[in-house]
Parts: sequence; C-alpha cells; structure tokens
Amino acid sequence: MLKKIFESTLIMGASSVVVLLVDIVRSKVLAVFLGPTGMGSLSVLNQFHTLAVSLIGLGLSAGLVKYVAVYNSEGNIQSVRSMLVTSFRTILGCAFVVCALTLILRVPMAKWLLDDPGQASFLAVYAVALPLAAYPLVAGSLLQGLQRITTLARISVGRSLLSLALIVPLVLAYRLEGAVYGVLVTTGVHLLLCYRVLRREAESYRVFQPQGGDRGVVKTLLPYGATSLTIGAIYCVSLLLIKVIIVQRLGLEMNGIFQPVFALTMAYPTLVLSAMSTYAYPRLCELSGADRITAELNGNLRVVLLLIVPIMFVMLLAREPIVVFLYSARFREAADYLPVQIISDFFKTLNWVFGLFLLPTGRLRAFLWLNATIDILVVLLSLIWIDRFGLHAVTASFAASYALAFVANYFYARRQIAFRLWKDNVRLVAVSFLSLAGVAGMTVFYPTGSMLAASTLLVAGWSVICIKRSELAQLKAYLIQKLGRQPSAYTR
Repeated sequence: MLKKIFESTLIMGASSVVVLLVDIVRSKVLAVFLGPTGMGSLSVLNQFHTLAVSLIGLGLSAGLVKYVAVYNSEGNIQSVRSMLVTSFRTILGCAFVVCALTLILRVPMAKWLLDDPGQASFLAVYAVALPLAAYPLVAGSLLQGLQRITTLARISVGRSLLSLALIVPLVLAYRLEGAVYGVLVTTGVHLLLCYRVLRREAESYRVFQPQGGDRGVVKTLLPYGATSLTIGAIYCVSLLLIKVIIVQRLGLEMNGIFQPVFALTMAYPTLVLSAMSTYAYPRLCELSGADRITAELNGNLRVVLLLIVPIMFVMLLAREPIVVFLYSARFREAADYLPVQIISDFFKTLNWVFGLFLLPTGRLRAFLWLNATIDILVVLLSLIWIDRFGLHAVTASFAASYALAFVANYFYARRQIAFRLWKDNVRLVAVSFLSLAGVAGMTVFYPTGSMLAASTLLVAGWSVICIKRSELAQLKAYLIQKLGRQPSAYTR
C-alpha cells in the first residue's frame, strides 16, 4: 500500500515540481514588472477567477470522479458517457450565466474588490475566460476517475510551459494588462490540451455529443455537487474576503506584500497534497470497511509528512532569500510572516489527511461543517485582529483555525470509523510539530548564526527519529527501478 501511495504521489509530484518551477519564473517576471501594488491587484483578480470557476463547476467534480471510478471498474461505459455529457452541458450553461452577471456588474465589483472602478475592464476579461474552463473541468474529473495519473501529469506540465511562453511577452509589453489577458491564454491552452488528450487516450468517453445526456445524472451527482460546491465556494470566498480586508484596511501594496506568503503556502503543500489526492480519493471510493480505510489514512499520513516536513524546514531556514529570489527585494518584508504560516500549513496537512475519508464514505454533512467552520473562522479572526496586529493577524488566524479543525477531524474519525494512529505515526506527528515549532521559534527570536547550529540538530534529530531504514530502502529501490527504465504496474 505504501508503495502505491508513494509512487502515485511521486508521479504527480514530479509534474507538480515542474509546474512549480514554471510558476516561479512567471511569479518572478510579474513581481519585477508589476511590483507590490500590481501584484496586489492581480492576486485579488485571480482569487475572484478561482471563486467563479468553483461556482460554474457546481461541485460536480467530486461526484464525477467517484462514479467514473465505480462505473469504469464495472465496465459500464455508457453510464460514464451519460455523466460526462450531462455534466459538461450543465457546467457550460452555468459558465455563461456567471460570465453575463460579471459583465453587467463589473464596475461595482471592481469598486468593492479593488477599491478602484477603473479596473472594471480587467473583470470583463476574467468573465470571458469562464466558458473556456468548462471542458477542462469535466476532462480532469474523467482522467482522475480513470486514475490516469501520468496523463494528468503531462497535461499539467504542458499547460504551464505553453502558458509561460505566451504570457511572458504579454507582461513585458503591457505590464498589468498583459498579466490579466494571461488568464485567457492559460484557460485556452488547458482546453486544447485536454481535448487533444481525450481524443487520443479516451476516445470512448466523448464529451461533445449531440445525444447521450441524462437529466437524472444531475440528481445522482447533486448530493456530492452541492456539498463540494458549498465547501469550494466558502473556501474561495473566505480567501477573497481576506484579500479584500487587507486591501481595505492596509492597502493594495500590503496585499501585494502578503502575496508571497499566500502563494508559497498554496504552492508547496499543494505540490504534495494535490499529487496524493489524485490517487487517494478514487482509491478510498473503492474501499469498504473501517479497518481498510484506517490503514489507507495512516499510509497517506506517513507519506505526506515524510515528504512535506523537510520542505517546511527549508522554507523556515531560508525564507528570506527564497522570497527575494522568487519575487524581488521589494517583497522582503513577506519573510517575516512565513514562520506562523508554515505552522498553520502543518495543521492544514493533518486536517487534509484525517478528512480524506469523509466524501468517499458519504459523510457529506460532516465534510461541509468541518470545512466551512475553518473558512468562516479564518475570516472572522482576521477581521477582529487585523487592526491591531496587521498581516500577522492573518497568519495567526490560519494557524488557529486549522489547529482546531485538525483536532475536530481526528476525534470525528475515531468516533465514526474507530480510527487509530499507528504508533510510528503518533511519533511522527509529535516530533514533526515540536521540531517545526522549535526551528520557527529560533529563526524568529535568535540571530542567524546562533540559531543555525541548533536548527540543524533539530532537523537531523527529526530525520533519525521519524524515517525508517526500510522506507529509505524502498525509496532507493524505486529510484533504481525508474532510472533503469523498468516498467511499473502502477503507472498508466
């Protein structure tokens, strides 16, 4: 089991690394040519786009992945086709509705979001991009349900590389306007790549069909769709509200300063978590029985912490040069806000693992309440604390909210499926938290020279206590196998 989880994660993780490197180049170009104020505007616009895409998707992706995985395992191709066609038509219709509303309301929306009605034309560009996002949403769900991990990885890398090649000239020539038009470029490239891949690798699952839809499909997907849509919308709205609060209380420039903190906390956890979820979600949909689910969750927890905690150590110890390198010296202040944010990322990771079983096992109400509470609490705490603590209020709000959510998710899992942590995982969680907290504290309160030796000892101690020799042997064997080009049973 651990080998399967690790290998699937590594495939998507490798593509995520490439995507991350491409995003680093893009962020660097944007930071140099737009500065904190331009980045502040762009971050709000991008968050609005994320929210809009979440709304037009209606949360159908989670249900699509589940039922594609189930029907495909049964060989029921016709049911898969019906779900795809109906879902695509529904999402496309919603995209046109949200596009029209945004175009009509773009001026008051620009005033509220950016405190500048002069940027209403930017919202119009983002609105026009929404119908183009419908097809990639359905195609991605199909490929994940089929567990085409390698195919998803190729699409992700291709999209990033092609988009970068087209966006950079736009930014160099037109600055913020060029970056805004980049959303059309990125969405269009994604659409074309998905269409080409599905025609070549999944021809039997066509999305563009004049017939084959079934209105009953919506009723089947609605429980998952409503829950996922609500959670996704609340999450996106909460992040958008946090950015609006920063803009209105501290200004666009400070929102730009916060962008490296926000981008990094989205990038490196997503690097691991999204790679793992590509395998973990459809896998948990296939399982039944509390013991098997408990074992799968423990396996995911072990892999995710062994992968992500070393990245957190690097982020803590080198946060200032990382911010300056990825952005510019004008964003140096952002490094001051990273230690607490990284601790919140640790709790976010734990919360993600313990909540993995909720959707696949149909615990929709618990999934809704647990996740909605996090997002509402982050906004409320930020609003209450920001006048007194500035941007530190936002990072502290994330940390407090995810810590409480982790505790709630853990005890809920114990009650519902008699979940128990493996003894090795109890040690892994405890030692990881104490080590991260220790390194974070030393990097904040002690000069670089004096804290470096002690931090190094903490990191080394974590490695010795938490990593098993057998796991290192498995990693070595896997790398030898891949370097030797031996075929694997888990890749497709």
